[in-house]
Amino acid sequence: MLGDKYKEDMTAGELLSAIEELELVSAEETRNKVDKSIFDKTASELSKLKKELNELKTASMTDTEKLQQELDKATETQTKYAQELSKLRAKEIFVTAGLAESDYESLLEFVVSDDEEITKANATKLVDLVSTQKTAAEKAVRAELIKNTPTPPAGSSGGGGAITKEQFDEMGWKERTELKQTDPELFKQLSE
Repeated sequence: MLGDKYKEDMTAGELLSAIEELELVSAEETRNKVDKSIFDKTASELSKLKKELNELKTASMTDTEKLQQELDKATETQTKYAQELSKLRAKEIFVTAGLAESDYESLLEFVVSDDEEITKANATKLVDLVSTQKTAAEKAVRAELIKNTPTPPAGSSGGGGAITKEQFDEMGWKERTELKQTDPELFKQLSE
């Protein structure tokens, strides 16, 4: 086992260090291991037996059972395609509403069902909710901006943009009506 490293007059310490250098595998490590060729052979046999079992089951099935099996497969496929179609319809509604895929991707599993109409209704409700929240947020921001906007100082009666008596006298009926609606106090003052 030690080969050339073995000497007749080796001490126990020398023997131990020579054995450690060999890097032997312990029995505990090899207890649960199987040779690859044995494993491959067993796996191949298992696969073959499973295939034979399925063939025997199919052969022993009655025509009704075979028909039922095919019907189950068809139903499963139909359900799968119905969900895919519903998913596409939901995406269509979200995209039409202006949402990015990153906005709605995580919600699809909650919105999509086997029934396309239910999926459309769910997607529409979600879009309506988002729109309502967006509108409310915009109104709140607008109100806050208006609230925090300072009011400009009032102009003096003789300067800047104020209308003089001469300008008022030269105004037509339409301009006077507009002035009365926009600034009734100035209109009253100039018309006296």
